[in-house]
Amino acid sequence: MPKPFDGTRTDSIAQGAARGAARLAALALERPRRLLLALLLLGVPLAAALAAGWAAGQAETDLHAHAHAQLALYDANLRAELERHAAVPLALAQDSEVTALLGDPTPERIDRMNRKLEGIGKALGASALYIMDTSGLTLTASNWNGSSSFVGQNFAYRPYFRMAIERGEGHHFALGTTSFIPGYYTAHRVVAENRTLGAVVLKVGFDRLERAWVPSPEKLLVTDRDGMVFITNVEDWRYHALPRRLPIALPVVPEGTSEGLDVLPWAFGGAADRIAIAENGVERRYLLASVAVPGGDWTLHSLTSREPVSGRAQVAGLLAAAAMALAAVAAYALALRRAAFAERLAVQEEARAELERRVAEATAELRERENELTQAAKLAALGQMSAGIAHEINQPLAAMRSFADNAVVLLERGRTESVRDNLGEIAGLTDRMAAITRQLKGFARRASGRLGPVSANGAVGQALSLLEARLRRDDVTVETDLPAHTVWVTGEDVRLQQVLVNLIGNAADAVRGAPVRRLRITLTTADDVALLSVADSGTGIRDADLPRMFVPFFTTKEAGEGLGLGLSISHGIVEDFGGSLTAANGRSGLLGGAVFTMRLKVAEQKTMEQPS
Repeated sequence: MPKPFDGTRTDSIAQGAARGAARLAALALERPRRLLLALLLLGVPLAAALAAGWAAGQAETDLHAHAHAQLALYDANLRAELERHAAVPLALAQDSEVTALLGDPTPERIDRMNRKLEGIGKALGASALYIMDTSGLTLTASNWNGSSSFVGQNFAYRPYFRMAIERGEGHHFALGTTSFIPGYYTAHRVVAENRTLGAVVLKVGFDRLERAWVPSPEKLLVTDRDGMVFITNVEDWRYHALPRRLPIALPVVPEGTSEGLDVLPWAFGGAADRIAIAENGVERRYLLASVAVPGGDWTLHSLTSREPVSGRAQVAGLLAAAAMALAAVAAYALALRRAAFAERLAVQEEARAELERRVAEATAELRERENELTQAAKLAALGQMSAGIAHEINQPLAAMRSFADNAVVLLERGRTESVRDNLGEIAGLTDRMAAITRQLKGFARRASGRLGPVSANGAVGQALSLLEARLRRDDVTVETDLPAHTVWVTGEDVRLQQVLVNLIGNAADAVRGAPVRRLRITLTTADDVALLSVADSGTGIRDADLPRMFVPFFTTKEAGEGLGLGLSISHGIVEDFGGSLTAANGRSGLLGGAVFTMRLKVAEQKTMEQPS
């Protein structure tokens, strides 16, 4: 039994805790202003510096990732522009009209080819499309009727022509000697009957690509192997050279290269991948990212502004400083209130500890009483079954007496074989009596409390064996609908039998005065759940009583016939198994009376059944 609550002792403990809390609060109030001053003078700058450094590092990482991702997109744009017309010279190099022209350049063929190339060039938007013989002489061109026509010009000195004649394909970026317009040249060798006849050349400009790059936030430029900028979205940088050595600081003194090109106005920006540029009198810093263009001697560069890095660092520093300042003020306010709060908290903590102790004692007592009630319910069930079981035992005892008397007479007459048969009958009767008492002892023992796989089929069989005499005495017919295979559920064998004995016994009581006395036990499985139901042919349960069926001490039986604890205990046992027990009235397919259904978890299959 729990001990009575000692109010005097609790009051003294609470008073002692309050005095200690007051002393701590007094000590804490001596230093709040110094704490506030230290946090404001040291904590705020330190927090701002740490937050700004961390934010700058994160922003730098994000900026690198963004710059390289954007650079990959621009690289794809450039390669797409280069490859857009790459197949045109190759296709023309295999055209029969082109091979015929180079084999025999008659005026008619030249005129027809000029017009054909003019139409193709206009459709492609190319700068020029022309055909050259093996000496480098241009026979036909798409600009044949223009002021800067290539017809009659010899471009044998051009690298793209030499590469096409020697290797079959040539590429080169250069400034046009006739048109003075820069462009990218793609040349393909024309071969017929294993003999080189000449080359087909396509010249394209990058005006469209540069116009597409103009709105980009990044500064973009493409340089050749000598570092000359020939494609860019910054107009002032075109035909400038990359600086071989970056000046340490701005402003940059203009200088030229050995090729006579001006150098880009870049300066050192603090790291190998950072560039400083003066824009409108303001120094701005950029992140430099570069990638080599496959299949050529070009390099694509992008300059991404580092302003987001410094912006994020400043914002993070200001936020951290504000947060630290607020924390300092909050700490100061907390220190002022700590004394009163500590005193109140000490009293509340002591009261809470005492309440938890009393709750723990009451819980332990209730659990013990619950176990006692469970055992009492089992013993009460055993008492109800005792009359029938006594009758079951008296019958074998009377038969054993008769067989024993007959054995004496038969022994006197020397009929040993008949005596052996009588003794065998007596042994069988003793086995039957032992089975009855074994079932009673198993049902009466306390449950182990450990959950594990339990045979639902076996539990039904054991419960029916325990109630066999009572059911036969009351002339109750039991129908079972169980699967042919064993269904294993999570539970404890003795307690599951106890629940079934209670449900079957209640069902037998419900049909005692009914014209038809029938029970139906059904076991089904679906989706890892086993449904075990007991239905009867009684009058059912009133709708008003259904919500209270599992309330302790509620019973629908006559006074003196039950305490109203059986269903409550059974409900708690099934919930301990992780399942549920519900009550309802029978519907279609049932007997019309009450139906109690257990919902149990299906356990893993066993290779061998547990002993009954």
